[in-house]
Formats: sequence, C-alpha cells, structure tokens
Amino acid sequence: MKQVKFTVYARPVPQGSMKGFVIKGKWGAKDRAILTSDNSKLKPFRGEVTREAMVALRNAGLSEPMAEKHVPVSIVMDFYLERPASIPKKRKEMVVKPDCDKICRSTIDALTGILYADDAQIVEISARKHYGVPERVEVSATIIGESLF
Repeated sequence: MKQVKFTVYARPVPQGSMKGFVIKGKWGAKDRAILTSDNSKLKPFRGEVTREAMVALRNAGLSEPMAEKHVPVSIVMDFYLERPASIPKKRKEMVVKPDCDKICRSTIDALTGILYADDAQIVEISARKHYGVPERVEVSATIIGESLF
C-alpha cells in the first residue's frame, strides 16, 4: 500500500467561488471566457500545497503522480487555524468560517496531477477543522486498491 504524508505550514485558504467574464474578440477573433477566483490568497496556498506534496513524493521514492488513473485513493486532511481572541475558551470545535468543504476543495485541487492523476480517483475523504498554531494542513493520501483497467 502506497501512502504519502506531509504538512503544509500555511493558513488554509478556501476555494471560494469562481467569477467569469467574456473578452470580446477584436478584428473578427472569437470571444474568450476568463475565469478568476474571488480569493487572492488561493493561488499562493495551492502552490505551497503542491510544493510540499512533490517533496513528500520525492522523499518517499515514489513516481509522480503517486496514483495513475483508475486507482482509488483515500485522503485525510486536518486543518489547523488560529483561535481568534474573541472566541470563548469553552468553544472546542471550530464552527465558523472557513467552510470545511471549501478548504478541502482548494487542497484537493492543488494535489491533482501530483498525488493522483484526477481528483475523481478520490473515493474516501476525511477532513476536520481544529483550532491550533502554527496554522497548517496535515495531509495523508493512500492508495486503497489497484487499477481495474
């Protein structure tokens, strides 16, 4: 069973929504659709996740990507964010933004083409938000089967 574990020491950033607009083509050229993220911090976070995953793969002696197409993958993510001073000490669970599904999506998308060929290969996800410093995401990806093709 192949497994890769690594930690990214950066504040987890949610994927958020995409904004789209059309640029009119000049002199008979076709119009072009442009998609942008509404979160300017997303690209640096995803870059850091990608870098750490590549280092973890290299240290594990695995080829890139770890899982070829049609190989099922399980992924576990633990997100740690600093507790704001305004939050009561008795609150143990992080029930505020960022949304868990959106920080999962940004991390999973950053790992596509690195740990697995396509995020459709992920058949099992476990994710949890915690209060903690330093802010980080701990990732564990495991191949849980062999290709059926």
